[in-house]
Amino acid sequence: MASREIFWNIPFVGEILLYLLGAAAIAALAYGLVRHVRRILRGRRNESSVSPNRLSVAAALGDILSNRTIFRRHFSAGLMHVGIFWGMLILFLGTLIIAIEYDLFHKLLGYEHLLLQGPFFLGFELVLDVFGALLVLGLAYALVRRYLVRPQQLKRRARDLIFPVWLLLIALTGFAVEGLRMAAQSTELGYAPGWAPVGQLFAGMWSGAEPETLRLWHSGLWWVHGVVALAGIGALPFAPKVMHLLASGVNLLYRDQRPRGRLFPLDVEGAFERDEVLGFDTLGELTRKDRLDVTSCTECGRCELNCPASISGKVLSPRQIVCDLRAQLNMEEPILGQSGESRRIMDTGLIPFEAIEACTTCMACVEACPVGIDPLEKILEIRRNEVMLQDSYPESFVDVFAGTEKRGNPWNEHPTARMDWAKGLDVPIMAEVADSGGSVDVLFWVGCSAAFDPRNQKIARAMVAILEKAGISFAVLGEEEQCTGDPVRRMGHEYLFQMQAEANIELLSDYSFGRLLTICPHCFNTFSNEYPDYGGRFEVVHHTQLIAELLADGRLVPSQPVDAVMTYHDSCYLGRHNRIFEAPRDILASIPGSTLVEMDRNLEYGMCCGGGGGLTWLEEDPEHRVNVRRIEQADTALAGLRGSKPALIATACPFCMTMLEDGLASGESDLQDKDIAEIVAESVGCMV
Repeated sequence: MASREIFWNIPFVGEILLYLLGAAAIAALAYGLVRHVRRILRGRRNESSVSPNRLSVAAALGDILSNRTIFRRHFSAGLMHVGIFWGMLILFLGTLIIAIEYDLFHKLLGYEHLLLQGPFFLGFELVLDVFGALLVLGLAYALVRRYLVRPQQLKRRARDLIFPVWLLLIALTGFAVEGLRMAAQSTELGYAPGWAPVGQLFAGMWSGAEPETLRLWHSGLWWVHGVVALAGIGALPFAPKVMHLLASGVNLLYRDQRPRGRLFPLDVEGAFERDEVLGFDTLGELTRKDRLDVTSCTECGRCELNCPASISGKVLSPRQIVCDLRAQLNMEEPILGQSGESRRIMDTGLIPFEAIEACTTCMACVEACPVGIDPLEKILEIRRNEVMLQDSYPESFVDVFAGTEKRGNPWNEHPTARMDWAKGLDVPIMAEVADSGGSVDVLFWVGCSAAFDPRNQKIARAMVAILEKAGISFAVLGEEEQCTGDPVRRMGHEYLFQMQAEANIELLSDYSFGRLLTICPHCFNTFSNEYPDYGGRFEVVHHTQLIAELLADGRLVPSQPVDAVMTYHDSCYLGRHNRIFEAPRDILASIPGSTLVEMDRNLEYGMCCGGGGGLTWLEEDPEHRVNVRRIEQADTALAGLRGSKPALIATACPFCMTMLEDGLASGESDLQDKDIAEIVAESVGCMV
């Protein structure tokens, strides 16, 4: 019956030595893993939103086994990773089966063979050869891709070469050992060599060699293979980048389950009373999930490839933020050696303040990461500490903070100007409706940008016209409305945000209305995902959602053609943060006379306008403006399709409108920009 001797050509002393080396490798692996686990557990406890549940376990297993997060927008890299992952996994399981067969069934129970004989053995040989070949092909492509294809997100350092070459050496020496054994036993193999096709190929390289030569080479390469493999196992926990092999799957299991647009609330007043740190000052403030994040990073660069700040040439790299935190962690809490002195994160010289300042909070880095790392949370927690405890922030933020605190809006406009946008319109005021004992279906939250910015006032007016056209009872807060606090929160001023949240929730609780309508995705996100932490639970609808409903119900009929070729710019806070992708597209597809074209960076991979995270109020370097890059992308998408039609970039966010307007003004593009509400109002014939 087909089978083979496990330790063919290896003396008993060699077996003993291999087991000793194996024990040492496993001991080193266990020691390193215990150190890693202890280091992670020294972090602060996470909220329950990162505790695994049945759904998260199923999702994590699906991601791990299918490698689907690797495939997203990187198909060839996904194939490469599948070959490496499944090749390593199957070879590991094969080694485990051999150990059970030899050590348990043969040595302890006295069976000559139990599992590895007959058909099972033949299938076993074939499966291991096939998946070993996939491993070699995957590793070979990894090297070709990094050093010959040279995609921009991959670094090419000496240490990046060690891991794939090490694995390749293990795989190739394994096949060479198999081939030498098959060549030496060719007359007594006991099964067709085609069941081990790669081994047969290697055996052919030794045809005609003397038996003693084959045995000598087999013994030498067997030891090379064994020592290299065991050394790799023992060294795994001590190679930061390689630790992703074990940590990334755990990180996927502990992915944050909270809404994507929700920041963790801080007990600011309590922290001041207890003299506690706010945000991330040292590594001591990192949570367990943050520590697991930095352990899991494989430095693939996808976060950097999708970061608008990085794309536009700014100093920010989400990957480098994570790697710098890992470097500091390895200095202060090394896996081997004595702990170092704890230092402030921003005093190490690793992370420049300009990098923290440049983040637009768009969440592109979080979306792109295939192993569930969240660089954005780390940036925002560092911001919180810098702003609230260090008083370190851009000078232009001073007016934003002062305006929000004193006048309820980041533009520092007087509250009496909040209704200037509605001049000439008969817009109901909620306080007057309430005084008469009434209620409304929709409370229209205009937002600061649409209230005070002349260009965005047109969006608010168009929305009022749509509501009137559809026969919806609505009202606005008028001078009672204040900023939701989103800008100051993303800038790092949590205390000021909480003041705004509490005041707004108290105000809204006094009125009777059905749904809270916003035209600003930032307001939508704050009401939907963040105010519930402070007791404010409202039914919130974005204007694109409401318009899509009205079109579907036939309460709005777009009959007048809008003669234009359009592309839609996904707002980060509407799309990535809240997964609202289809409603805006459904609306634009219903407009007669128009043609909708997608930009290359769209949907969840859409590029930010550059205005989030408070950057609307920050003067940018003209050479590194995110909004200019976005306009260039829109021009590229529409190139060659315009003909005699005007080209239009459609938006669904006042901040995006402001940033894209600036981008158009600074360049030579002839694009027009309109909010979806303006386009719909024009098509249904109710523009004001």
